[in-house]
Amino acid sequence: MIIELFLIPLLFLLFAGWGCWAKLLLSIKNESITISVIVGLALYGLAACIIAFFVPLNIPVEIVLLCVAVIPYFLKNFRKHLPSVPKTILQSAWFWGFALMVILAGSYYNFRSDHFGYYVPSLKWLNEYGLIIGTANIDWILGQMSFMHIMQAGIDQTIDPHGRFCIFIIILYLVYIFERKSFLLLLFVPFYFLYFQSPSPDLPVVFFSLIVVNEFCFHYQKNNFKTLFAISVFIFVIKPVAFWLPLWIFIAAFYRNKSELKSIRNYIFPCFLIFVFLIKNVITCSCLFYPVTFTQINTYWLPDMQIMELSDQQAITFTYDYKYNIDTINSFSFFGKIYLWLTYPDLEVIIHLAIVLITLLFGIVSFLKKQFIYIIFFFVAIFKLLITFSFSGQYRFMLDIIHPMILFIISLLLPNVKRLPLLSGSFILFISALLFVSFPNFHKKIFPSFRLTKMMVGFTTKALVCPENYPRDTYEQEKIGNLIFNIPINDLYNYETPPPAFTEEVITRYYQMGIFPQWKDTTCIHKGIYMKKLSVEEKEALGRIRETSQ
Repeated sequence: MIIELFLIPLLFLLFAGWGCWAKLLLSIKNESITISVIVGLALYGLAACIIAFFVPLNIPVEIVLLCVAVIPYFLKNFRKHLPSVPKTILQSAWFWGFALMVILAGSYYNFRSDHFGYYVPSLKWLNEYGLIIGTANIDWILGQMSFMHIMQAGIDQTIDPHGRFCIFIIILYLVYIFERKSFLLLLFVPFYFLYFQSPSPDLPVVFFSLIVVNEFCFHYQKNNFKTLFAISVFIFVIKPVAFWLPLWIFIAAFYRNKSELKSIRNYIFPCFLIFVFLIKNVITCSCLFYPVTFTQINTYWLPDMQIMELSDQQAITFTYDYKYNIDTINSFSFFGKIYLWLTYPDLEVIIHLAIVLITLLFGIVSFLKKQFIYIIFFFVAIFKLLITFSFSGQYRFMLDIIHPMILFIISLLLPNVKRLPLLSGSFILFISALLFVSFPNFHKKIFPSFRLTKMMVGFTTKALVCPENYPRDTYEQEKIGNLIFNIPINDLYNYETPPPAFTEEVITRYYQMGIFPQWKDTTCIHKGIYMKKLSVEEKEALGRIRETSQ
């Protein structure tokens, strides 16, 4: 915790520096420190992604990116464009109370399975190889390579060595709240104390979306469209389930100021972001939009169709917690699937019902208020929820639009909520959330079906000084064909096993399918990885490796 208190200001300085470059490049005049830092993040992520096409995001690259960030601090004409945190925020006891709880909770041991099976392996791959053609052939999940992880891979060996980038995201969100005095936004933070410990892409998508929505609806000024549209596209490339945000910003801008839509300059940076995002996807997994397999492009590094079909099936069956097989689910009508989603016996069904009720309530309120931007938001929300449900009904893919609807409902029905009750109520929620993640043994008994509590460690005295992380994996090295790879010993996940790495589960899957990844050219790794059919001898060798890894 204490170490993060020193590292977070460094992250602010880094992205404020990049924000200065972004404001000059895009001719942005918004004076909000939060908005400036977010556009700095967008430019930084774009630069890191382009660099990763050619070289790994290793320490020398990180140092170069840091040097670019500090240049404006030494140039007199640039300093005036550098954002700084207002003293009133730094002097606020409320701000520090909320911030310290976030930093403490974020310093606990990681406990989300995605942290070990997806987030950290993605960072390790980017640090070691960068964005390599056919990365998804090593493990389909690596094909995602979110912009969130590309950004973090550019700082995780220097100023974010403990992988607590999400703490910075939430502190930035708190700065925005106190900067705009939009204290209603505090109410959404406590529900994400489960995410602070890991570099989850869900966190920036949810909280940056709330910032954009709040800025557009309650703090809109002339020429804001360019900035907010660029940020909305940045959020989209972090996680494409946020496609609704740039769509809504564009449509709603007709209501705000049609003239702003006419300038081609407003679209250059967002279009370039999308272009690089698509190139990144094609390079890593040969699909325009991961994991939407029907957007596949026929390349030599296209993953095996068995893998892609399995991905589609898992997305659908996971919607119902794997309680029904794919044939059973496909036998239901669309409305039958929705009914099943709302009624199957599980703790998550409460969240599913809440999503439907909140959407319906927002629809009623928006039509009663007869305000264009809210009515359009309702139709965009319906479109987003239906599209999302069509490929996966996981509620976490829907929360990025549910939270803004809650914000609108409260703002429209209770427009005069006082500052003190909001701060006091939020503080109680923060403390409750902190206690929940600090003492998980109590909740393991109350919520035995809540999986995350089984992996929670909670509060440790060491976390007061330094964020807790599990030790590195022990692993063995093996070879199939021309690919030398590592397998973790006595571990379900790769975690920090040096890439290329395979878990026993992936080894078993490839053995059963009779396939295995190979380098296209061992003398030039940038020619990438393709999937090869195993010979009889290679399959026998993989079988022996599989047996020893079990």
